[in-house]
Amino acid sequence: MWPFGQEIVDREHMTGREDLGTGVPGVLGNIVWFVVAGWWLALGHLVFAALLAMTVIGIPFAWQHMKLAGMAVAPIGKMVIARNVTVHAS
Repeated sequence: MWPFGQEIVDREHMTGREDLGTGVPGVLGNIVWFVVAGWWLALGHLVFAALLAMTVIGIPFAWQHMKLAGMAVAPIGKMVIARNVTVHAS
């Protein structure tokens, strides 16, 4: 049940500063991650989302799989926070 009530934000927007994961090394890490494992994980989440969306009960879970697919593509430099946390405007 982890994804419910949570959202994914850029760590740079949350902290207000750039770090190792949000700069050029983070972009390079995300490229390597996408090639090695990210697209497989995202594809799996998209398939599960499509299957779950076929039922009314599964629609909220399908939506969560869509969010997780986005995170699976490029997770470096991101963080998961509660929805009620304010994000630092930069």
